Amino acid sequence: ILQRIKSLFYYSRNSKPYNNQTHINRFCNMILYLQVVLFYSVIVLAQLKYSHGIVNANISSLYWGIYMMLFALAIFAKRLIYDVVNAILFTSQQTREWRISYFFTMQLSGFLLFPLVLAILIMPNVPHRVYTVYLTVTALICLLMLISRCRKLIFMQKNGFLDIILYLCTLEILPIAVLLKAINELNE
Repeated sequence: ILQRIKSLFYYSRNSKPYNNQTHINRFCNMILYLQVVLFYSVIVLAQLKYSHGIVNANISSLYWGIYMMLFALAIFAKRLIYDVVNAILFTSQQTREWRISYFFTMQLSGFLLFPLVLAILIMPNVPHRVYTVYLTVTALICLLMLISRCRKLIFMQKNGFLDIILYLCTLEILPIAVLLKAINELNE
């Protein structure tokens, strides 16, 4: 994973930033996606317990299962949306490299969220502000990685930052907002 992170930033002139050393097979990818889904659902469930005071174990496990299905569906939908949009806008090589970069960033977010999930499970009385700050920092790190790869892979012209912002707002921030709205409606 460290070699793969290094290849995202260090090998900028290399047209193919992933070598055989950093290849992760499909089974390992599925485990990493499952880890991300699990961590996201634990974080949302902790937020639900914190804000609404739900302590019933039966209700919690039902919500946890619903959140896991919702996040798994969101990852699958993101894969389809990115593939369709990128196939229209960019070359097949750019689409493939962006898909690998994007989903690696998503898998990396699972590793970044591990301390937060561990804190939620072990120390449930930690102030909510700590959780919020940690989530914000993790989201910013992932967003900066996406912007960096987007600039190197897709929008290589000099003033492409507006294109990057529009691209990521449309394909990243808007689906997250819809997902958060669905979670809020489910909680209501």
